[in-house]
Amino acid sequence: MLYPHRGMTITEPITTLTDYLLSISGATFAVLTLRLRGSHRALALWVLAFTCAAIAALAGGTFHGFKDYFNAATAKNMWDTAMIFVGATAAFLISASIVSSLRDEKWPHVRWLKRGLTISVVGFAFQKIGWDPFSWFNHNDVYHLIQIAGFWCLYQGIKQLR
Repeated sequence: MLYPHRGMTITEPITTLTDYLLSISGATFAVLTLRLRGSHRALALWVLAFTCAAIAALAGGTFHGFKDYFNAATAKNMWDTAMIFVGATAAFLISASIVSSLRDEKWPHVRWLKRGLTISVVGFAFQKIGWDPFSWFNHNDVYHLIQIAGFWCLYQGIKQLR
């Protein structure tokens, strides 16, 4: 078994924590969506979106927390993995949204899905403008927590898909 170096510190502890919370959230919502066992054709896309988000956040959290302990090639691979899965998450979110028929407001799931997507976009905006409310809590941390709320709203809509 490997043990951390005695002086080992986490590079960005809050970002690592919030990334890992986002990863757990994505994995949890993927499993919950899979357990719905519904017949709607968008369900598989939602599972893939949550799964890719979980992988992206796990890779991102590991990068942010331990990048100083990786060689340059490993750090680049870890970051590239996170970015590839962020892109896949976006693609599956868009695909799942299209297949979920968001245009038809009469369906009960539409409001929840739109709310979840809006929250996700707001979180992304906070991340991109770089709003750091505290020196120890940065724009990535804000985004991760907002995205967890967005995932929860998405799941509320997914449960209502018919």
